[in-house]
Amino acid sequence: MKPQRPSGSEGQRCHVRNRLSEESAAMTRAVHVPYTAGQDEDGVWCAHAQLRPGVGANGEGNTLDAAVADLREALEGLVAEFGAPDELTLMAGVA
Repeated sequence: MKPQRPSGSEGQRCHVRNRLSEESAAMTRAVHVPYTAGQDEDGVWCAHAQLRPGVGANGEGNTLDAAVADLREALEGLVAEFGAPDELTLMAGVA
């Protein structure tokens, strides 16, 4: 994993594809991972996501898109190593 760099408060979602098994390599599952992104004091874009408690990843680049692409690559490696997190989608009204 890359060292953590400061990030802004822009909440986003990063889509990571996970192979379900070696036998069904053609099948994929979308895993939606919220992330934050922002620029550090040197102008480098930084993105951070928590796959599950204690397992997070960072991405960085000269642009926001490059940082998110770097983060996506790091998350794909974590999903391959630790598996996809359990996911629950909930729609709730906010007052």
